[in-house]
Amino acid sequence: MIKIDDKLIDHLSKLARLTFEESEKLKSDLQKIIDYFEILSEVDIESLEPMYTPIEEPCKLRVSEPKSYDNVESIIENFPEKEGRFIKVPSIYG
Repeated sequence: MIKIDDKLIDHLSKLARLTFEESEKLKSDLQKIIDYFEILSEVDIESLEPMYTPIEEPCKLRVSEPKSYDNVESIIENFPEKEGRFIKVPSIYG
């Protein structure tokens, strides 16, 4: 059984370059997490096959087909700003 103590908290804070105001609460929370994982380690999983994803069926993608629009001019008319037949956007180079 792993025990969370002040020495471990100091070590973790140095590694993470963090300071903890409530080290007692942190110790308690970390101990609860470790205890939970120890409970999980007791579960017999020898007979289970590894799962790589919880979704059994593969994702079905739609076929990507080009579409032609009859009223391109009305689409262009709805552009907030345009230059000729192109959408005008702010420059990224400032």
